[in-house]
Amino acid sequence: MMLLPLLLAPPAQAREGCTDRDFIGAFGFLSSGTVVRSPVTELTGPFARLGRFESDGNGNLVFSSTASFNGILIPQDFTGVYKMHPDCTFNTTVFLPDPINLRVNFEGMLSDNGDEMRDLFVSPPGLVIHGPGRKMKLSACTNRDLAGTFHFEIAGSILQPDRSRVPFSALGRITADGAGGFSGKLGSNSGGLTAVEEKISGTYTVASTCLFEMKYYTADEGRGPNDGVKLKGALIDGGKAAFVMILEPSTATVLGGLKLQ
Repeated sequence: MMLLPLLLAPPAQAREGCTDRDFIGAFGFLSSGTVVRSPVTELTGPFARLGRFESDGNGNLVFSSTASFNGILIPQDFTGVYKMHPDCTFNTTVFLPDPINLRVNFEGMLSDNGDEMRDLFVSPPGLVIHGPGRKMKLSACTNRDLAGTFHFEIAGSILQPDRSRVPFSALGRITADGAGGFSGKLGSNSGGLTAVEEKISGTYTVASTCLFEMKYYTADEGRGPNDGVKLKGALIDGGKAAFVMILEPSTATVLGGLKLQ
């Protein structure tokens, strides 16, 4: 008899499906892949993009980003639209400006209570691109929003003078002081040749948009305009992590991230 109330009780309500309102806020994002075919031949090859976008929860997107097309860096700001489906998948259409001038379409998926998205390029043919985005959970950022000790990891490839590419990866640890300076250690592997862990130090500047630039130097290199490695980043998860992409040398198509330890 004790089972009778349970059997007669109404079933628990299932979680309602996703709507456009579930995709809202400022996100940092990165994407990577390969441009197999392009209207601009020089842009064919490895691809990377990093930046931020804002979703208004009503089907509209605004992007600010820097893209690397086969070693050619192109700042690109653009807009797009999206449609969310009840299963939390969505479709996105954006129009890429010069020098691409192309309407492109993605399929994506929202997860982690709306804090994370991932998308996949679907049309037109000729590109193999995918990537994640995470909510920034920050606004009106300053250098103080990048502070603490972070795991630092990047990987990709570097274009050579003969147009071949050498695979590259690096792993290390940096401490940012919240005032625009950082130091740490970094080990790397370029084309199968490992560099022992080196001391690095540098500076960074965080914009109010929560995008930032940082540049590091090894202990034994100079500080000239052609020295060091410059990166662009996007703070995410309230400053506990970041996406990063190498800007200089521009021949590097290298992406990665920081994560607070």
